[in-house]
Amino acid sequence: MAIGAASFNYLFGASIAYIGNTSIGILGYLIGLIVGLAPVYVASGLISYRLGVDPVDASKSSMGTRGSSLLLALILVTTLGWSFVLIAMTGQVAGRLQQILFNPGGEIDNGFVAAVSVAMLLLVWLLLKKGPAMIALLTRFTSPAILIIACVLLYLITRDVSLVDLLHTNVDPKQAYATDPLLQLAYGVEFGASNALTSVPFFGGIARLIHKRKHLITPSLVGAGVIGAGFTSAVGALAAIATGSTEPAEWVVKTAGNGLGTVIVSLLLLANLGTLLSFFYFAGVSVQQVRFFARMRWDLIVAILLLPGLVVAFNTQWLISHVMNWLAYNSAMFIGIAAVMLTDYVLLRRQVVLPAHLFVKDKQSAYWFWGGVNWVAMLIIVLGVVVYLMLFDPLSLQVGPTFRYVGASIPTLAICITAYYVLMRLVIATSYRGGYRNAKQLAEKKVRVGL
Repeated sequence: MAIGAASFNYLFGASIAYIGNTSIGILGYLIGLIVGLAPVYVASGLISYRLGVDPVDASKSSMGTRGSSLLLALILVTTLGWSFVLIAMTGQVAGRLQQILFNPGGEIDNGFVAAVSVAMLLLVWLLLKKGPAMIALLTRFTSPAILIIACVLLYLITRDVSLVDLLHTNVDPKQAYATDPLLQLAYGVEFGASNALTSVPFFGGIARLIHKRKHLITPSLVGAGVIGAGFTSAVGALAAIATGSTEPAEWVVKTAGNGLGTVIVSLLLLANLGTLLSFFYFAGVSVQQVRFFARMRWDLIVAILLLPGLVVAFNTQWLISHVMNWLAYNSAMFIGIAAVMLTDYVLLRRQVVLPAHLFVKDKQSAYWFWGGVNWVAMLIIVLGVVVYLMLFDPLSLQVGPTFRYVGASIPTLAICITAYYVLMRLVIATSYRGGYRNAKQLAEKKVRVGL
C-alpha cells in the first residue's frame, strides 16, 4: 500500500477522468493494474524472494553480469526521478494550500515551497538512515492513514452528489481523450498497465524482505494495485469530476473547507513519507552494486542520494513539468526487461539459478554470455521500446490503429516474451552460453566470487 498509494495518484486520477467516461476509465485502470502487476511480480519478485538478492543481482542471470548495469541505471533514474517528483509535488501542494489560506488570488510563495521540500528531504534522511526496519514501522501508520484519508475524501465529494451520479458524470466531450467507449476502455487499461510495469525496479527490493512465498503475489496485488493505486486514483478521478479541479490541495479545500481541508492535506503530505522511504531505500540498495558506494556507511549513501533534492527544492515546477515527460518514456523500457526476466527465469531456466555465479565478475560466471552482456536481452529491450511507442505515445497520447482493441503494454509484453524465447532457444541449441545446458556442472565448479 505504501508503494502504490501516494499523492501523485490523485493526479493520475484526473487523467482517468479525462479519458471521457469516468466509470469506464476507473474500471479500465483497475484492470490494467492487475493485468500489469502480475507478470511484474513474477519477473522481478521470484528470484529476489528465493535468493534474497536485489533486482540488479537477480537480473544478471538474464541480462549478463555486466548487462545488469542497464537495470541499475534505470532503477536509479526511475526511483530517484519519482521520489524527487513526489517531493516537488509535496512542496507545490503545501505552497498551494498556503496560498489558498493566506494569499487568495495571489501567487504561490516559492520560498515556502522550497522550505517544505527541504524539510521533507531532511525528514526522509533522519528516518531512512535506520534502514528497512523504519520503513516497516512507519508504513504501519502511513498506509492506514492513506486509506482513511481516501475514504474521508470520497465521503466529502459524495455528500452533495451520490457516488452513482458521479460515476455517470463525465468531462466535456471536447476535453476528453476519446468518445468511443472501446477506445476509452483501452486508454484506462493502458494507463493502469503502464503504471504497473514501472514496478519492475521496485518490487524485487521488497520481495527479498518477504517471509513467505504465499505473500509474494496476492497481498501485493491487493495492497499496491487494488487498494493503493486503484482506490486512491479512483478517488482522484471522482474529485476531478465533482470539483472541476485537478490539484489535490484545491479540491480538498473546496470540499472540506479551510479548517478540515488544511488538516487533510497536511496528513496527506506526511503520508507520502512511506512511499518516499521505500523509493529511496530501493535506490540505496541498488547503488551499492557500485564498489565506491558499497564501502560507504548506509546513512552517507542516503545523504548522497538525497543531495540533488536541494536543487529540486528550488525548482519544483520545472522538475514536475520536465521529469514527468522523461519518466513517461522511461517506463517503456521496463516492458522489455520484465519480458526478459520472466521468460528467462520461468520458461528457460525453470526457476534454477546458481547464486554464486551472480557475483562472479569474469568469464567463469555462468552468466557471462558475450563479454558479460546478453545481447539478445538488450535487443528485446530495444524491441519493446520500439513496439510500445508504435502503439502508444504516452506523452501526446497518440495511438496506433490496433490500440483500441489490445492497448500497448500487453501486446508489447507478449511480443517481447515470444521473441526472447525463440531467439534464446537458438542460442541454447547452438552453444553453452548462459549456463542453460550445463547448469549442473557449473554448480559443482568452484568460482571466485567478487564483492
